[in-house]
Amino acid sequence: MGEIRRQDVLELVRQTKGDGATAARLVRQLGVRAGREAAREDVEAALAELEARGEVVRGSSGRVTAVEFTDCYRGTLRQTASGYGVLRVVEAELPDIVIPPESLATALDGDEVLVYRGHKRVKGRLVPEKYGQVVRVLKRRRLTMVGRFVANRVQPVVLPFNRRVKARVLLAPWDGPSPRQGELVEVAVSEFGDGGLLEGRLLRRLGLAEEPGVAEEVVLAESGIPVEMPPRALTEAAALPAEVLPHEIEGRRDFRAQPAVTIDPETARDHDDAVAAFEHRGGAIEVFVHIADVAHYVRPDSAVDAAARERGTSVYLPGRCVPMLPEALSSQLCSLREGVDRLTFSVRFFVTAKGGVEGYRAERGVIRVRRRCAYPEVRAWLEDGAWPDDLEEDVRRSLALAAEAAERLGRRRAARGSIDFDLPEPEILLDSAGFMIGMRASEHNLAHRLIEELMVAANECVARMLQLGRQPALFRIHERPSPAKLVELAAILAEFGIELKGDFEDLPPRSLQRVLAQVEGRPEERLVHALTLRALARAAYHPECRGHYALATEYYLHFTSPIRRYPDLVVHRMLAELLTGRVLQGGARKLVESELEELAPHCSFTERRAADAEREVVRWKQAEYMQGRVGEELTGHVTGVVAFGLFVTLDELFVEGLVHVSALADDLYRYDEKGHRLVGSRLGRVLRLGDALRVRVKGVDEETMEVKLDAILPPLPVGRGPRAGRRRDVSLARTPAQPRKARRLRG
Repeated sequence: MGEIRRQDVLELVRQTKGDGATAARLVRQLGVRAGREAAREDVEAALAELEARGEVVRGSSGRVTAVEFTDCYRGTLRQTASGYGVLRVVEAELPDIVIPPESLATALDGDEVLVYRGHKRVKGRLVPEKYGQVVRVLKRRRLTMVGRFVANRVQPVVLPFNRRVKARVLLAPWDGPSPRQGELVEVAVSEFGDGGLLEGRLLRRLGLAEEPGVAEEVVLAESGIPVEMPPRALTEAAALPAEVLPHEIEGRRDFRAQPAVTIDPETARDHDDAVAAFEHRGGAIEVFVHIADVAHYVRPDSAVDAAARERGTSVYLPGRCVPMLPEALSSQLCSLREGVDRLTFSVRFFVTAKGGVEGYRAERGVIRVRRRCAYPEVRAWLEDGAWPDDLEEDVRRSLALAAEAAERLGRRRAARGSIDFDLPEPEILLDSAGFMIGMRASEHNLAHRLIEELMVAANECVARMLQLGRQPALFRIHERPSPAKLVELAAILAEFGIELKGDFEDLPPRSLQRVLAQVEGRPEERLVHALTLRALARAAYHPECRGHYALATEYYLHFTSPIRRYPDLVVHRMLAELLTGRVLQGGARKLVESELEELAPHCSFTERRAADAEREVVRWKQAEYMQGRVGEELTGHVTGVVAFGLFVTLDELFVEGLVHVSALADDLYRYDEKGHRLVGSRLGRVLRLGDALRVRVKGVDEETMEVKLDAILPPLPVGRGPRAGRRRDVSLARTPAQPRKARRLRG
């Protein structure tokens, strides 16, 4: 396209509302500056792109209308086990649209689609039709697919691993040996036909489900996460120098004399950040947060940049990492390694005695990390005073001051209402072949909080600099929770005797902070934290600075992890422009803003994709592990109640399983949706959220990786009959208070 941007055309179409506009009218409006002939080509190209994106709909008369003024809706299609499609209409806050199998056309689970649902008149009122139909597939969720190979003498087929994909892939002939019956394979889909009959070709064999490493390969392939780095990106990375060159240091602030340290997990190979702290007048602490200057090496439009953008983030699976950048950068040239010069973006700020942040600034620098540290040893140094003899005195003092600064920042953050979630993360223990041998709660100690608080402060400082400096950027936003979600949460909390106070239309985060404080040390603490987290919106990336609800801050973004997060790299580039005094204006600014509008949802998607993949691999490994514990009796807590049963999380293993309602043989249970519980119709036993429950491991569904449990129910008190259904009398006993756990920030 020439001078006319797609967004300009869309804005004009939106101004016509439901009337729509013709291409000729748009040409007349936009052709003044560009010239009539050039405008016609640009408008047609823009409209074609807008149609393909589902942002406008073209009628039979040729008029185009913005999608929000039509009976068409955009969204991601989800298919149920029965083959029906469901479209969740988030933007319009409407009920989900159900699409029968015959109206799905060629759409499959996960595809982005445009769905039409008309209206009909009932008793003089216009009401939506019961079902919708897919008008257009806007974006295929999968051009490749993972499934189980089924041999057939006529034509072999692949049955999708994802049970929501109601399709069969007919395989074209291939070279080489045939996959084994039931082996998981990856195929490239070449033809999408109606009725779920697809055509494809074999890409690679992944192995049988029970073989080592197959879980990771299947989940990565099914998630569409690129694993192999493109050859051009590897070539570009290999051409970079092995170390920092002297001329690259020119013009940078020299921080190499500082006692800067990195603090990371013991197995970490990519070190994004280093910290140092010094005493300052008036009791303030001067803090330096040094972040790897990835933007110096990864230039826009390079092959490395394209690969990083596609991935969006590094993916961390149990025992495996899929890096965003080539290893020559992520683990070598950009990583802040001990004893070598590294280029940085450095943020300096002062932490006052009351935890305020003042005097912040950012500049490009060079550092030489004095020591690489791990979380466990730093905790021991700070809490137990077990300082090693070979640790220099200025490093000790710097670490102690950094810890004090973090404590001040944490107190100040809590005072403004920031919410800290206390959800112990399960850490999977693996054997040498990658199979799970146990679980434990991951440690979250003083050293973790030190880094978290300093990184949050640095992120806020950079967000303020870019927003107040009127520079475009990718911000990290967290919207207020919806009133409907809060109403539902309040109803559940009432079951535990907890009142959620405040105006649900504008609930301050401090109200939720108080709720979490009330359950501290109580048996239901873990459950209430999880329920509160579910009630909140999901944090996302956005080109506008809209604040972060959970952190109770007006300014926030991600700046501190450019080795593993693409949004941080984008922020570095915008900050570099600001530091040189170049604030983007005019056409250049519009171009960047347009790019950020497209980049923000992509980065949010890749973040969710990585989190979902990690969760799926964890479920797979847990299911494999639980197959070896069939028949064992364990203790857990009810963390979910649905019409078909109870979800129970096992206390020591952090594994969730299902007690199906049909397995509750002592009574016929009905689902009390408002009370979030199952109630026995005859004996009145109540099973509800938070109840402690003894269970027996029944088995594992190898298709869904679902752990099946049987409930071991204690006898009811003597004399209880059909009318003895009061929750307080017959609910299962609660367990004693759990030990207090460490805080966890939500960013």
